Amino acid sequence: MKKTLAALLGAGVVLLAAACGSSEESSDSTEDTTTTSTSASAESGTPSSPAVNLGDSYEDNCAAMLPYLDELEEWGQDRTVAAAAVAEAQQQLPEWENLSEEEQADTLQAIEDAGKGQCS
Repeated sequence: MKKTLAALLGAGVVLLAAACGSSEESSDSTEDTTTTSTSASAESGTPSSPAVNLGDSYEDNCAAMLPYLDELEEWGQDRTVAAAAVAEAQQQLPEWENLSEEEQADTLQAIEDAGKGQCS
């Protein structure tokens, strides 16, 4: 479950870094572009994926999201948009349906509050 979430968010961060990167370099192959994007994100210090674990407490999930969203905000990203994307990704995971309504609500609330920069 953690690997799936990390892969989803990691792929999003790599794509985001590639989209925000310079278009000065052109390449003839997809393989070159992928290698360049991955290298650029590694060199620029792309934040690690947040450790949002389905079924964890509100406090754990919110605390895990704060540093990730703080760093994205420092890079000029809108933290509420990033939080909404994480919330959407969570709801697409197969394990989401196994959570109780309370666990789902707590997870979404934790992500939303982290997007606001505050955990209650």
